[in-house]
Amino acid sequence: MNSPVGFLRRRLTTKLPPHLPPATTTRPTPAAPAARVLVECTECGTPGPSEALPDGLCRPCRETCATGPGDPSPTLPAPPDIKTHMANLRNLLKPV
Repeated sequence: MNSPVGFLRRRLTTKLPPHLPPATTTRPTPAAPAARVLVECTECGTPGPSEALPDGLCRPCRETCATGPGDPSPTLPAPPDIKTHMANLRNLLKPV
């Protein structure tokens, strides 16, 4: 151990990481099922799975929006004034 080359060779070989086992060719099976996505009712905001909220409405909101054969169709609210809405948004973005 009087040579610097021998000292360096020994230090490098003792500090090598252990040999890894060969990689397997089979895919591991997933341990947990995929995460489910919850959506909200567009009327009341009740969370639930997408299968339970067809057309974006929960059952109570669908029942209140459903019309019978003799009932007139529900009237939709008037669309908001876009220019006023955008002006309000721009006012919110202005620094104080």
